[in-house]
Amino acid sequence: MGAVLSGGIEGVSARYAAQIRELLHVQAMKRLAAEQEAARRAIEAQEAALAALLARGAATTPVKEPVKVDVEPAKAELAEPVSMTEPSEPAPVPPAQIFNEQA
Repeated sequence: MGAVLSGGIEGVSARYAAQIRELLHVQAMKRLAAEQEAARRAIEAQEAALAALLARGAATTPVKEPVKVDVEPAKAELAEPVSMTEPSEPAPVPPAQIFNEQA
């Protein structure tokens, strides 16, 4: 009779555990949706603030002429080539990289 009682308790415990898991999953999904909505609203607020700033700045900033650049490729000079020099002695090997191949 003890097996019947314990089996009944285990069944109730398993259902209770499944309900808790489902509740936690639903809460996590709601929290995720709320975080995404909050992020969307924050981005929209930043975009609105930037648009207002640009609109305000555009009204007060005078329009300037574009910068004109005169490039004459005939006068361009090549830079001096960089020469690689050989090191006078090899770099020391750190102790952590020394190992015995025969081991």
